[in-house]
Amino acid sequence: MAAHLASPRLICALLAAFALMVLTPVGASAHAGFVSSQPEPGAELGTPPGVVVLRFSEPLNVKLSRATVTGPDGRQFAGTVAGNDEIRIPVSSGAQGIYEVDWTTVSTVDGHTLHGTFAFGVGVAPGRGAVGGTGAGPRAPDLLLAVARTVEDAALLLALGMLLLRRLGRREPQLGWVVPRVRPALAVAFGGGLVVVLGEALVAAPTPSVGAVVTYLSTGTPGMARLLRVLLEGAALAASFLGPQLVVVPLAGAMLALAAAGHAAAAHPRWWGITIDWVHLSSAGLWAGGILGLATLRPPGRWRGGEGRALLDRFTPVALGAFSVTVATGVVRGVQELGTLGELFTSAYGLVLLAKAFGVFLMAQLSILLWRRVLGTVRMEAAFAVLVIGAAALLAAFPLPPARVAEAAAPGEPAAAGSALPKPGDLTLGGRAGEVLVGLTLRPGDPGPNEALVYLLPLDGEKAAAGLVTHLVVDEQTVSLEVCGPACRSAPVVLLGRDVVEVQVEGTIGGTASFRLPSLPAPDGTALLRTAMRRIHELASYRLDEALSSGRAEVNAFYEFVAPDEMTQEVTSSGTRSEVIWIGGTRYLKPSPQAPWEVEKGGPRPTVPSFTWDFFRPFLDARVLGSARVDGEPTTIVAFFGDGGGLPVWFRLWIDGRGLVHRAEMRAPGHFMDHRYYDFDAPIRIVPPDLEEGS
Repeated sequence: MAAHLASPRLICALLAAFALMVLTPVGASAHAGFVSSQPEPGAELGTPPGVVVLRFSEPLNVKLSRATVTGPDGRQFAGTVAGNDEIRIPVSSGAQGIYEVDWTTVSTVDGHTLHGTFAFGVGVAPGRGAVGGTGAGPRAPDLLLAVARTVEDAALLLALGMLLLRRLGRREPQLGWVVPRVRPALAVAFGGGLVVVLGEALVAAPTPSVGAVVTYLSTGTPGMARLLRVLLEGAALAASFLGPQLVVVPLAGAMLALAAAGHAAAAHPRWWGITIDWVHLSSAGLWAGGILGLATLRPPGRWRGGEGRALLDRFTPVALGAFSVTVATGVVRGVQELGTLGELFTSAYGLVLLAKAFGVFLMAQLSILLWRRVLGTVRMEAAFAVLVIGAAALLAAFPLPPARVAEAAAPGEPAAAGSALPKPGDLTLGGRAGEVLVGLTLRPGDPGPNEALVYLLPLDGEKAAAGLVTHLVVDEQTVSLEVCGPACRSAPVVLLGRDVVEVQVEGTIGGTASFRLPSLPAPDGTALLRTAMRRIHELASYRLDEALSSGRAEVNAFYEFVAPDEMTQEVTSSGTRSEVIWIGGTRYLKPSPQAPWEVEKGGPRPTVPSFTWDFFRPFLDARVLGSARVDGEPTTIVAFFGDGGGLPVWFRLWIDGRGLVHRAEMRAPGHFMDHRYYDFDAPIRIVPPDLEEGS
């Protein structure tokens, strides 16, 4: 039965199956490392967000991680890393259409590079493919690096195996023919290591440059471990010229650095994962590396002669012990990276690991057959060792193993106590102080004075809000504020109604947000808001002027809307004007006055009528603030808070007696927008542009 198992035909079939399992692409798990975003992938919004926020499961390399948002008009907005584990992309655009988000992150935990994309729609549904995903599997550059890593790893293990054989050959009686050539193996390992490390740095870099490579290799444990690995491989090569006995220490150090530069560095605790991986590599060097070293030797009388059998007799006890340690530590590492047994059969990573384990099993069978002189050769066993090393290199090419994919998808930590966001029954108003979103919430005391809660959010996020120096002024009297969280300030206040409240934020990004309070308690505005929502969605046409500011850039736009799916848009930003005409599923875009019209057919259809606040329901704390005339029409002002799925959004609407909204304000992170609505149900006609004239 053993002879049948190891027949040449069966071995060839097993080799083909092994290669097929390793090379067949398997669907990658979604959301590897990517935790959440605002807006969410596939979301449909009424207006572009002021800031797109991407959150990740581990600390990011600040200099190499990046993200861009591409608007429907082709404009691109770049983001920066904020708070180590999120990227924030300010978006200064009012364009309707589909926005594409593309991100690349470089982990400071193990140095791996992740890529992902998704899309969201403004005024349109983004489509089925908008959710996108994260590349949890190796990409083409990763596979090429896996080949180089196979060469490097095989050479390192071979060098260690040769050192073992050299020592075994010097036992009495000495085997003079056992003279392994360690130096060529170390030279190949050094060259392979250079290719792998430089390749990983270039994959992580936005553009190929010396500066990016230096940044990658000098950031955190993974970067330093990669650099140290190459230096130690070079040191081992240099030591080989002085004497083989001097190679052991730098070679062991190179293997330790190799473990510290891989997935083991992400294990908890880190030292445990790295230690287990180092022991795994070292024992594999004694066992599999020894087999590779045997394949380079030519004993007198071949391996079945007396000299060959003598070396095999000396190698076997060491190989059995090393094999046992390799398997045991491999199981521990597999558990650390898989998380669950099911991932062994359902994930691409698990299938490659299964193929590696199968290769180890076949190597063990061949060793038994060779020892019993039934069938097989040392070279055949060495070929299987190279395949197993290749599978291990391919596992190292995966950006995230399944266990860390699961960690990324796990629920985040609960929100910190001390939130300044409103609750039912509050009076809440939104404003801006320079670049900072300001939310003022008044909570009735029971009994006692009101509690004033101030919410602060600059473009750089809540962590940046922690350092903002803020003052509260009520009717020209300064009130001392207490810090109740990174974005939260609070104070007890006595209010009489009609008070003027100012929130003053110091610094270059700050300013003053001013609020005039209504008579207290403020009347409930829910019924009026409900009437307005019904009436404005009955409109057949209307026009809209928009002024949008992020605190850093200004955008002005003019719109015309005709139900059910027609609109025009003229946007002026940074001195450039673009035009869009949208009729059903056909979209005409003129990115600049000098550019020709671009035509897109068969795309999503705009929804008319549609309003920004439609996408932030249910509404909270709708309150009547007072009255004012807009374009000669008497209106009632209603303020409320919108449910943005974790995104704080404040609205204020000016509603006339018919339920029509003449003016609207939206205050959200990096998104301070003012709308003026007019020409309700006017005879507006939207026609395609003259494409020849536009060109």
